[in-house]
Amino acid sequence: MKRILAFIFAVLLSANLLAHEYWFEPETFFLAPQQSTPVRLYVGDGLVKDLKERPYQLAGTPMFKLFSASETRDLKASLPDGAMPVHRFSADRAGNYLLAMEKDWSYIKIEPQKFEDYLRNDGMEYIIAERAQRGESGQEGRERYSRFIKSLLQVGNRHDETYQKTAGLRLEITPLENPYAKQVGDLLTFQVTFEGKPLIGKTVFADNRNSGTQKMTTDSNGTVTMKIDRSGLWLVRLVFMQRCETYCNETDWESFWGAFSFGVKEEQY
Repeated sequence: MKRILAFIFAVLLSANLLAHEYWFEPETFFLAPQQSTPVRLYVGDGLVKDLKERPYQLAGTPMFKLFSASETRDLKASLPDGAMPVHRFSADRAGNYLLAMEKDWSYIKIEPQKFEDYLRNDGMEYIIAERAQRGESGQEGRERYSRFIKSLLQVGNRHDETYQKTAGLRLEITPLENPYAKQVGDLLTFQVTFEGKPLIGKTVFADNRNSGTQKMTTDSNGTVTMKIDRSGLWLVRLVFMQRCETYCNETDWESFWGAFSFGVKEEQY
């Protein structure tokens, strides 16, 4: 029975490969003090395809915190398991507020061609090359993955330095400029780090429902610069994969999924 359930689970996961980004999406990114908004956790592709809401999973969430200029609040223990939306945000004081969540390991097995298609779609050609070098191109992909999800909200008109706070995530996307000091037409730079060090030469995507996807590559400082060419929800994301070496539970690869969402108004703010 365990083998049957594991097989069914792997098949369902494989069928869902094209809808695999997770992100936070509040009903609004822009609030007045004491205003409340639900924050939903979504999975989908390109922000629109196969969009599904996910509940809060206490056992599978090692960390869920809210950062502000004055405090760090641990949300993990205060939320009921299965909550949907995963959080209802409000704040008394104007400023920026950063949500950060870590999702625990999940495991998957994917047939060889689908695995390579997935690697290519998410900018991980370096793993295709490593598989070929190891003589594994014809083998199924045995992978474990974890997720690191962030979102920045704006309360009132006050800007502060919360946007650049690091949450201690293993894979982390951090803006080097305040997204809420930007408007349509501006450039915005992010740094990507893995285990606290710049992640160099890796593919990063920036999605917007109205303008599609921008594809970028991190430089020697782990930075990328996107153009804010539309208003609305923006999602900056990447997947980083490496060979699994310890406590792998019969997997060959481990991947780390990073996501950072924020909103842009039409007018300057």
